[in-house]
Amino acid sequence: MNVKIIVITLSVVMLGTFLSPTFAQQFKEPIYEIRGGTILGFEIDSESTSLIITLDARARGELIITLPRNLIDARIGSVDINFEIFVSNLKLNSYDEEITSFDRTVTIPFKRSNSELIITGTKIFNQVPTPQITKAQQIEQIIESELRKEIPDDKAKLLIFSDTQWSGAMESSSFEYAEIAGQGDESVIFDCESSFGRQGVFGAKIEKLAQDGYLRLVAIQHQKILSQGTTVAEFGDVLINGNCFSSFSAAPGGGCLIATATYGSELAPQVQQLRELRDNQLLQTELGASFTESFNKFYYSFSPIIADYERENPVFKEMVRLAITPLISSLSILNYVDIDSEESVLGYGLSLILLNIGMYVGIPAVVIVGIRKRF
Repeated sequence: MNVKIIVITLSVVMLGTFLSPTFAQQFKEPIYEIRGGTILGFEIDSESTSLIITLDARARGELIITLPRNLIDARIGSVDINFEIFVSNLKLNSYDEEITSFDRTVTIPFKRSNSELIITGTKIFNQVPTPQITKAQQIEQIIESELRKEIPDDKAKLLIFSDTQWSGAMESSSFEYAEIAGQGDESVIFDCESSFGRQGVFGAKIEKLAQDGYLRLVAIQHQKILSQGTTVAEFGDVLINGNCFSSFSAAPGGGCLIATATYGSELAPQVQQLRELRDNQLLQTELGASFTESFNKFYYSFSPIIADYERENPVFKEMVRLAITPLISSLSILNYVDIDSEESVLGYGLSLILLNIGMYVGIPAVVIVGIRKRF
């Protein structure tokens, strides 16, 4: 009897000896990318809340590794803090990191002589549990994915998340009131452009047509959330509104950056002249408004750089003043003519283009040719 007990006990001890390391290391290998070496293995140390990485470093390189929060994390309460990272027992003072709701991706440089990396956090798990992704987490993942996408032509997108039927309406400064209805998740791309001197705005109000369930609205544009709202109330509705992205945000109030920097103030007569020409002449016709919008997209792609350099360099500022004075003088002609049709905009516009080509190209060319003939 005693012999049997001893044999069973020894068997259990031996089985535990073989199985314990297996259970201790039972976790899914993190996603990683390495340059300059290879990963030999991963090990977790629960007592020091560390992930130990053994590597064969053949040259100077770096490891980019995505650490799931349900494997290792570093936070105090709900606030993320930095991992402590040691490269061959030397603490890494700084490193690049990208953070999401579900993981943290760190970039760790190493040298040829390094053989071990240790990432220490505040929490670590011996075994990664099967993630149970809730609907709320799925929605956050979809929103993060949508924010990484580029919506062309300055358009915006309304993301609708629901588990029931819903209906409502939306509108913006670019289109009239429009009714929308559906069931479940859906997305709507809409125009919400800013014009020169006017901020684009939007609004949406949607009601869920059931007692139970939820409804969430998120408006995004240029990889940013413009507005969002949610409800779980019986037959609850969500109202969101706000300002859309402005192509003219570089110029507060829609002013002329170069002219303002050149003449020192938005109240300078030359700047006011340009503003009056825009508001009282060009924007009064469809062709003029289209031209202004197209011109602004081009103009504001370079004007902030020139305006900043003018403020830093007085000599350059005077050079710009000499260069734009003929242009502003020629544009002043439009303040004394009637532009009340598309034809007049086209006619006067072409005339001014030809006039400025003559001033900026023709006259200098004649002068240069005359000087060459003389000398």
